[in-house]
Amino acid sequence: MVVIFVVAHAPLASALAACARHVLGAHPDLYLFDIEPHECASSSSPRLAAEIIAADQGQGVLILTDLPGATPSNIAAAASNIAQAQGVSCRVLGGVNASMLLKTINYRSAALDVVMEKALAGATQAVLRVD
Repeated sequence: MVVIFVVAHAPLASALAACARHVLGAHPDLYLFDIEPHECASSSSPRLAAEIIAADQGQGVLILTDLPGATPSNIAAAASNIAQAQGVSCRVLGGVNASMLLKTINYRSAALDVVMEKALAGATQAVLRVD
């Protein structure tokens, strides 16, 4: 099973997990990293990488982050590079939203690249005008 991490500006990672719990009616089995304003990539990335390496179950890790290019995204990318150097198959996607997260959870038993594609589809297909 693909392991899912959500790395976002505080309190978004926790809020997205709460949303998933609300929709699914169960704990979604996620690793959450709410990045506080004072955190930086150089100090947080090794800690996140250690968590990724420890959590990997052999099918890879998908990290969802909020704003591409922002601090949480930079932390996730650096941690992913560290984990990959240790042999963990890892991908990072930016722009996480509730639909992306739910798709990721629902398809996590598929191969990592399939889960990543489902996550991207969930994110982009959920952005619609509703009125």
